[in-house]
Amino acid sequence: MRRWQRVRQSLQGLFLVALILASCTAPGSDNPAEGCSGLEATVSCLEIKSIATASRNVDAFQELCVDSSSGNITAEEPFTDHNADITFSNTLFPTARAGFDMRIIGYSVSYRLNQCPAAARGCPPLTPFTVAGESILIPNGGEVTVSLPLVPLRVKNEFCAAGGERGRAVPSYTAIYTFTAETTRFTDTFTVTGRAEFTIGDFVDSGFSCAAPGTVFLARC
Repeated sequence: MRRWQRVRQSLQGLFLVALILASCTAPGSDNPAEGCSGLEATVSCLEIKSIATASRNVDAFQELCVDSSSGNITAEEPFTDHNADITFSNTLFPTARAGFDMRIIGYSVSYRLNQCPAAARGCPPLTPFTVAGESILIPNGGEVTVSLPLVPLRVKNEFCAAGGERGRAVPSYTAIYTFTAETTRFTDTFTVTGRAEFTIGDFVDSGFSCAAPGTVFLARC
């Protein structure tokens, strides 16, 4: 074989490897998003399979049961972070023969207003947040589900304090998760993203009740 033919074939092989890596390391769709990492025949892809919550209605206003005669609080509506169960999968890239474990080391959540009804008294922006120092291991070929905040208590309280809608004209938002992950075999990091829509307003928890002579009041923001 002539030297220029060998050089040409080598260049074609390098181009093919570069093309595979370029198409792999870039995130895929936004919902779910897929990111891949690795070298040549050893490439794994991290995918967000689903983002599920017990309810897409986020309660931003806490109700209290107050004894009308004594003024004592007799019951409080459960009020904490509104979480989502996020399922990740670690699969092989279509052309790969082997893979490796991946680890999520941090994430951020930002919010986008989808709809503010004309009757709504307020649709304030929701403050994004970042969490560092996570260590969520997704084994090679496996799936892992973790519970993480969709709308933390702090963001609920900010919505309340900013004059968010308390009536029926509740606004709709999208939470955008961006996860930073790393491989356990190669020293590189990448991101995957996922999105979840929700409405936010005054939704009373089904487990909350106020017995007589109590009266329901809204807690302060």
